[in-house]
Amino acid sequence: MIIKTRSIEYKYMGLQMLYRRLPSEHAMKAVIHSKMKSAKAGIMGETKVAEVFDRYSFPFNCRILHNVSLSSNGKFQMDTVFISPYYIVILECKNIVGELCFETIPPCLTRTLENGKKEIFESPEVQVYRNMYLFKEWLHGRGIELPVKGVIVLSNMKSKVVKPPNHTDVIYASSIPVYLRNLPREKKYLSSTQMDDLAQSIVAAHQDYFPYPMCKNWSIDPACLMTGVQCKGCEQFGMVKKNIGWICSNCGSIDRNAHVLTIQEWFTLIDDRISNKDCRKFLQINSSQLASRILNSMNLTREQKAKNTVYRWKW
Repeated sequence: MIIKTRSIEYKYMGLQMLYRRLPSEHAMKAVIHSKMKSAKAGIMGETKVAEVFDRYSFPFNCRILHNVSLSSNGKFQMDTVFISPYYIVILECKNIVGELCFETIPPCLTRTLENGKKEIFESPEVQVYRNMYLFKEWLHGRGIELPVKGVIVLSNMKSKVVKPPNHTDVIYASSIPVYLRNLPREKKYLSSTQMDDLAQSIVAAHQDYFPYPMCKNWSIDPACLMTGVQCKGCEQFGMVKKNIGWICSNCGSIDRNAHVLTIQEWFTLIDDRISNKDCRKFLQINSSQLASRILNSMNLTREQKAKNTVYRWKW
């Protein structure tokens, strides 16, 4: 039974917005593009794993939760949590193509492509063990004791393991049902009701991770970003506000609500609050009355700071 589906991928959304607003000549443009591609690959991999669980039913009771973020002795994120009466399995999904070597000194994952290019990634085995430790601590704090296992799942069949990790199983996504079904089921720790209670406790404790503002996290000066309302049609910045809506001078498109995404981009990229002056500068408008109407029309929280009113976005 699937209790929690995948959350919105806020990191990928933020990278997309940052990439769009960075000028082509900016030094971080290529880096952000690379991170965006990597984030998208991760989403595709996790989606493939979720699809396996959508198609398969197990011969024993289980609860499945995707994309779980909790806090114990530190914040941790788990791609998929599989709860059974006998054990819990944390599935760490990786969508990395090429020949893979799980190194131990120091712990890392090296990937070699067909053209001979090599890249180094954080060790998935370390990620799995960290999540197992923190999740056990989280469970212990709620008086729950049962085996917690971890497995690395490769979502792409073009991944070839040349050197496996020492202590963690590595499987392909298609092997998930067989792998979970074949794990020993010697002792029953949880009843069906207890499994439901645990799953709901996890859902209640889950907190989406918002890696914002992106400029601060990536050490990018917000002054470098391109301003203006972007046209969805031709992607040109600088739409002009008229009575009928926002008009693109490049392709002629009209959009009454084009400012909504632009304001959201401000909160995602620059700051968690915005003033009337900020709004005018970022949207490239001159009227303070228009800026006030725009800000008041959105679901923002107003705060009075000295003589100025600022608006906050609640994610």
